[in-house]
Formats: sequence, structure tokens, C-alpha cells
Amino acid sequence: MSLFSRRDILVGAAGGALLTLSPSLASATPLRLSAAPGEAGLVVPDGPPTRAWLFNGQAPGPVLRARQGEMLTVEVDNQLPEPTTVHWHGLRVPVEMDGVPYLSQPPIKPGERFTYRLPLEDAGTFWYHPHVNSSEQVGRGLHGLLIVEEPPEVAARLGADREIAWALDDWRLDQQAQIAPFGGFRDKSHGGRFGNVLTVNGTYLTRTDLRAGERVRLRICNVANAQSFHLRFTPFDPWVIALDGHPIAPRRLGDGGLWLGAGQRADLILDVDLDPGASARIIDDAYGPDQAFEVMTWRVSEEPPLRDQPPAPPEALPANPLPAPDLTLARSHKLLFEGGAMGGLQEAMMGGRMMSMRDLAEAGRLWAINGAVPDDIYNAPSLLSFTRGETQLIELENRTAWRHPIHLHGHSFRVLTGEGGSIADADTRDTVLLQPEETARIAFVADNPGKWMLHCHVLEHQASGMMGVVEVS
Repeated sequence: MSLFSRRDILVGAAGGALLTLSPSLASATPLRLSAAPGEAGLVVPDGPPTRAWLFNGQAPGPVLRARQGEMLTVEVDNQLPEPTTVHWHGLRVPVEMDGVPYLSQPPIKPGERFTYRLPLEDAGTFWYHPHVNSSEQVGRGLHGLLIVEEPPEVAARLGADREIAWALDDWRLDQQAQIAPFGGFRDKSHGGRFGNVLTVNGTYLTRTDLRAGERVRLRICNVANAQSFHLRFTPFDPWVIALDGHPIAPRRLGDGGLWLGAGQRADLILDVDLDPGASARIIDDAYGPDQAFEVMTWRVSEEPPLRDQPPAPPEALPANPLPAPDLTLARSHKLLFEGGAMGGLQEAMMGGRMMSMRDLAEAGRLWAINGAVPDDIYNAPSLLSFTRGETQLIELENRTAWRHPIHLHGHSFRVLTGEGGSIADADTRDTVLLQPEETARIAFVADNPGKWMLHCHVLEHQASGMMGVVEVS
């Protein structure tokens, strides 16, 4: 069956409701997530439902909320036809709670349950998703936001009147609004599985009502399999206050737009300085102005402005309790990412022998890290071994034709800019987006013992070789 035209379905005039978040927090009673087949209304409210895999019957799954310093307990019930797990993306949890099959826990078999106990050291915007057959399970709808709140008196420093959270996703649907098959060679060898239907909180062509003069805290999470977004908010110029959950000194977004690779998040403060009755659009132009499309339309109500003048600039949120890297004592490493279509990789080591790219492709492996490809992605020799408590400095070089959001489990890191990058000026993240032929340097203290995944969050790339294990002992 043919697919919708991406441009036709992403640009139009139909409307949808944005899901805003309730202020309820997690209680001492364990929360429950049930993963099961179901139906989602993705295209239009009265259109054909899409058969999907859902947490608690909805896509995305329920927003989980708790407060910094709490212990969040979540019981996961697997009603899928295959095993699953849940990974808590961005949370610095004990390795046995990280949700990686075989590496940190046995997969949860159909009909079984597993209870996760998550110490919430860091406040911020995080998310959850499976790590078994990730490309298909996430692509069928299994994901949701996890928000760890600061104490109320801390959040009040931002001066926000309300909060909105977005889970940005794209789905590949056929003409009957059903999810297209997975496992295509092109998805693995090129940029990943791109969809043709963009949704915000499970609804496409979303419209959001604002009030003139109000201040909104906007949490954005890219939950797509592969898609990178480059968002433009003109005529607004929001403040960026956090990246991947970690606070930064508030800075204006300006004309550069906001890049969000798969798995990345950003918190913004947006002052509605438009007149009542006005409207504005948020545009994604990650693939150039000729392929730009509408993500969201803002509509300013006819109500009188909430205030005549914008509030004072937001104060910086306190940093999360991360150990500070010391570059003077850092252990240096390099990871070279190669492969894929148009990448020029001729051969790589797999299973103890050098294999041609053709043989690697026949084995379902298309990407290499430091010239090697894991034959078993969950039971491979460690790429890097760290001594607990030491600062690590890793150079990540993307020698491919494609974007790669590289995610490290169990830790957050500082992203250094240029050779003279300063720790004091570096943003803290858990996923760094490498543009084609780009090199980044990250630094962190390896303080969380265990074997941790380091992988591309283009899930088709991860499944076909762009994944390794780093060990902290």
C-alpha cells in the first residue's frame, strides 16, 4: 500500500487538542504501566483508528510525575506478544533498574511483571520507552514522558503561569492509517525510520490556545525513532532554561532555532507578547526551507492580556547534583562512528574476524564503532572501561553521511565546544546530536557502577550495529 505524502499530511488546516499536564505527583503506591496492543486515533479524531502498542491504552503513554528526591516505583505489566523492558531515558538509576535486556535485567516475558524502583536524584524532563526490539516497540507507540519536578518554591522562580509538555513523534502509516511494516534495509542503512504523520501528544496538526501576556513553561521531548527536529518559534523568542532535563543559565533562543535529535529534550519559557486574536506557527526546517512544515499553531484568545508587560527574565534553576568533571585529571578516549549508505566503510571486525561491508550487511550490521561491529549487541566486549570516580573525556567523531544522536545510559555529561571547551560553559546532556562529519567532545565523572549502553538513538542504527557497552568498576 502506498504511504501518505509527508508534506500533504503534515501541512493542513485540520485541528487537534493539545494534552496539557495535570499537577498530580506520584504517591507511595506503585504506579502501573500495562503494555498491550490497542488502538489510537492518530490521524483525525473521527478517522480510522490505528492499531498500535500502548502503555495504559494511550499513545503516548501516561505522563509520570514525581518530585526530586523521591523514590518512584513503577510496576510494568507485559501484555504484548513478545518480551519487553522499560528504560528510563536520562535518569541516573542503579544499573539493575536501567531496563536494558540481558545487560541489566532479563526481559519481561509476555504475561509477566517487573517492578522498577527509581531514585530521582535529578529534576527535569525525561521519558520512558522499551529497550527490547526498540525500533518496532517504540515505533508502535510505547513511550511516554516522565517529569521530575523541582520543589514548588524553586519552580516559582521561573514566573510561569502554566506548563505544557509535548511528546513529538512521527508515525509511518499506510492509506488505511495502519502502521507500515518494520525492518526495511533503507531505514537501517540511511537516516532511520522516518514517518509521514507528525503528532504532538498523539494528535496531528495540533492547535494550542494561549492568552496574551501569559508566561508558559514548555517541555519538549523528541520521542521519534529517527527524526531530528529543528524548531523555529518566530515571532516568539523563548528562553531556553534546560536541556535533557539539566538546567542551564537562561538564554534566548534567537534566530538559530532549536535542534532536538531523537531522545533529546528542552525546557523553554515563552512569553506571549502577541495581541488577542493573533496566531503564530511553529515550524520544523531540519531538512531545509523547501521541506519546512508546520508542527503547531498557536492561537491567542480574545481575552484581555493577563499582564501588560512581560515578567522579569526567568531565574536559573539550581543545577542537579552531578559531580563536576576535572579535565586536568581526565582519561581521554575516542569513538569513531562509521558505516551506512554513502559512508565509505569497506570492512569491520565482527565476531573475531574482519568482514567485508557486504558480509556485514547480510548479517544485519551496517554501522561500526572504532572499526568493530557487535555480533550480539547486548553481550559485546566493553568498548571502554572506566575506574569509578574518575573523569572521562571522550571524543565522538561522526564519519558518516547521517545524523546520530549518541546517548549514554546511567550518566549525564558536559558537551564541550571546540578544542578549548570550558567545563564551566558546557551544557549538561545525556544525548549529543552529531551532525554528518561532525566531532564532539564530552566529559563526565564515571560514578555509576555497572555495564551501560552507549548507542545511537536512531533506533534502526542501534539495532544494526551502532551500539556498544561501557563499563564502570
